[in-house]
Amino acid sequence: MKGPAIAPTDVDSPPPMHALGMNGNGYIVIPKWFVSFLSFTVSVIFVGAILWAWQMSSDMAAIKAEVRAQNELRGSELEDIRRRLARHDDLLDRMKGRE
Repeated sequence: MKGPAIAPTDVDSPPPMHALGMNGNGYIVIPKWFVSFLSFTVSVIFVGAILWAWQMSSDMAAIKAEVRAQNELRGSELEDIRRRLARHDDLLDRMKGRE
């Protein structure tokens, strides 16, 4: 014995929403605005990460240039000290030779 058939009043209406956005067919319904918001957020984070990496790259290039300049300056200072020491050695050898 079958119960009375209940005809839906509005055929075009979506099925009623259940808990956790389930609409009865096993799929979770995610609102379009939420998907758009997530897409926008991911895009902003991705662009921010690209800009951050670009800034780090230019900072590293500047640091490398500074280190290179410091090494060249140290090298020239060491060469100057070596030249002065060699001159002092020559003068000392001359003085010892005269004594």
